[in-house]
Amino acid sequence: KEEKKKKTIKKMLRLCRGAGRRWLHEVVFQRYAENGEKTPHTMLTFDAFKEMINETGLGGYGDGTLRQVFNKVDKDGNGVIDKEEFLAWWPEVSQSYKESKSPMAAYDVLTTSNEITPDPKQRLALKKFQKLYNDLLNHMGVASSGAQQPIPKPTGFFSSFFSSPTAPVSSGPDSSISSIKGLYVCGGVGCGKSFLMDLFYDKIPVKRKRRVHFNAFMLDVHLRLHNIKKADITADAIKVAASQISADVDLLCFDEFQITDIGDAMIVRRLFSALYENGLVMVATSNRKPDELYEGGLNRHIFLPFIKLLKERNTVHVMESATDYRKEGVPIEGAIFMTPLNTDTTKRLEHTIETLTQGEHLKPTSVRVFGRDVPVRGAAKGLASFTFDDLCSKPMSTADFGAIAKEFHTIAISAIPAMTITERTEARRFIYLIDELYENKCNLICTATCLPDALFSGKGVEDLLSVDLEAADALGIRNADKMSMFTGSDEVFAFGRAVSRLNEMQTKEYILTPHSKHGVPPQVEAWVNALEA
Repeated sequence: KEEKKKKTIKKMLRLCRGAGRRWLHEVVFQRYAENGEKTPHTMLTFDAFKEMINETGLGGYGDGTLRQVFNKVDKDGNGVIDKEEFLAWWPEVSQSYKESKSPMAAYDVLTTSNEITPDPKQRLALKKFQKLYNDLLNHMGVASSGAQQPIPKPTGFFSSFFSSPTAPVSSGPDSSISSIKGLYVCGGVGCGKSFLMDLFYDKIPVKRKRRVHFNAFMLDVHLRLHNIKKADITADAIKVAASQISADVDLLCFDEFQITDIGDAMIVRRLFSALYENGLVMVATSNRKPDELYEGGLNRHIFLPFIKLLKERNTVHVMESATDYRKEGVPIEGAIFMTPLNTDTTKRLEHTIETLTQGEHLKPTSVRVFGRDVPVRGAAKGLASFTFDDLCSKPMSTADFGAIAKEFHTIAISAIPAMTITERTEARRFIYLIDELYENKCNLICTATCLPDALFSGKGVEDLLSVDLEAADALGIRNADKMSMFTGSDEVFAFGRAVSRLNEMQTKEYILTPHSKHGVPPQVEAWVNALEA
């Protein structure tokens, strides 16, 4: 009898999601709503909301994710969803986004439901994504207005808003799509480039696709090259790596495409030549225009053919927007980024650590990365504590930062200094660290000399230039007087992105976004709620 009841409920819910009939939606609300103070069954509590989501087949999300959706629906912020709030959200958003057939249609659903603010600059860029979407579908023999092929789970409204940094890649060959030009979207920090690419990625029914941060991709490439050479020292490692990647992926979507290292510059030039020959279609977001990539870098003339190839194989769209949407959230001032460096901020950081670890003593530990142990000064309850020097003044790699960001839901860093480009090594490591924390939705609490906007300065160019010329002379590089090994411009540009992310990481919205491994721990949610109270 109970099983029959459950099947009836599920059938009813399926009908409701597609019907668009107000009385059916009211039945759904009535089924889960609880008694109000005066009128029976007039409010939807968070627990009832979770039950409803799970029974409709949209489950599998952590409490932190569902709490954010719940708070969006609860427009008046009274802690419960009333019938009108529910009816304004459920029929349209839950089904319309899921059934939208293209990135443009999905964007329209999100704007009309007031989940995001319409932006003409975003819509202009989205037209480029829509064209690529149509080109791919037409090449695959699927009309853009026709039925969409299944996309790997998770799907729907929730997956769009809270998608993982990398989506699963399905197996099985697609038709060759090598004749289609990809897309390179560049623009300022926080203008929505990654958001638009994620809409495109979520909706495009190409089976063999991958979405990855460029730093993580290059880390994977270096590991492949190492293993290939280890197995056969005579092998053309880059060509073999390109074949391996092409065997799994037809569409490769990069977030934060950037080149700041001469090793990467040389690898990328040959690797992408081979990938394009193998039929890859690339989509990328970047803070830099193609002609600005690796600007001022060592032996940049060797890298220039790649820029030419990049522009030939991709439509380049410059996204101009004065809005940094990462600043839209309300920061929790003074509780995340604690300044300046003094006894008071040190004590506040220690108190926050004690709260998030629920009083458990921090113990030294380590994280295993490629067969070696990366030391952690102290850790407990999913929180790890470091000094700035632990992470940025020692030879730490992107792989190390990624492993730390995946292992712990919160990182505490003490004594972050202001940096100039004379500390370019420390600055670069700090940028990579923030990138990895952000990609894994790892929280940051810290003490610092100053707020993010003032952390990095362009001062010190003359000193840096003299050092670079000495190094160039020692390496026997000709015409050293006409170039510098590192201009620092890439670091200054990349730091703008880091500052934007640091500002967003101080908001409640970011803190309650599920971590890649831990979700939203109860002590983190309780801490944020206590701060707001």
